[in-house]
Amino acid sequence: MSRTRRPPHGRTDSSWTVRQVVPRTSWRVGRETCPACGDTVDLNGAHHQVELGRDRRPDRGEKLTYERRLLSFCDGPCATEWLDGDDAADD
Repeated sequence: MSRTRRPPHGRTDSSWTVRQVVPRTSWRVGRETCPACGDTVDLNGAHHQVELGRDRRPDRGEKLTYERRLLSFCDGPCATEWLDGDDAADD
């Protein structure tokens, strides 16, 4: 079982693995902020999506062993910039 959620903006720790980077169009209605440049990403238009995943230890009473995060970027260069990890702008 997996959980998908939108993370807060900013870097993720080393426990996350990039599962895929894909161009999207008409994914769903809505808008988000690009984690790389801060521009608005129209999820119903052309953009790039990065899927991150990691194994997790379930809390007591839970069965969830895998977690996913989906990030939406303006375009391929923004996704690449974020993935390359220019940490100088963080924190």
